[in-house]
Amino acid sequence: MVVIDRETLLQLIAEKQLVTNMIDPEIQVSPNGVELTLHEIFKFRGPGIIDFSNRDRQIPEYEKLELRGEKYEVDPGTYIVTYNETVSIPTDMIAIGRPRSSLLRSGVTVESAVWDAGYEGRSRGLMTVYNPHGFTLKPNARLLHLVFFKLHQETQSYAGVYQGES
Repeated sequence: MVVIDRETLLQLIAEKQLVTNMIDPEIQVSPNGVELTLHEIFKFRGPGIIDFSNRDRQIPEYEKLELRGEKYEVDPGTYIVTYNETVSIPTDMIAIGRPRSSLLRSGVTVESAVWDAGYEGRSRGLMTVYNPHGFTLKPNARLLHLVFFKLHQETQSYAGVYQGES
């Protein structure tokens, strides 16, 4: 696998709409990835269930957090975030998301699963606030650094339940 560079990312964004709904590609496209920004934050309101076959899979209920003035003030804990951007990954690529270092330096992280070849949608991530004093986010804050990898050949397209989400 090869990490996709900035120039190639910009070309893929223009030609294949690799990432759409960006606020400012000049800021969000870095030398080795694309920064995804905050659209919404949710609290967990129930348990989840997961099994081997996904027959009994149940995603927890969420409650949307509201802005307090022009910001979100979140207590220590775990949240679901939705990104502004929509991603459309070709079948010869995958992506991996990592938190921006400014989050880590603030005692916050964002987790994500592998973004499979062929996935399309506006994804969600898991934000955990470890800082005992909480954390403040403003709308459209840059949260996740999405790094794209070129596969040595095309593969089967993702066809899971999250295809086309949000």
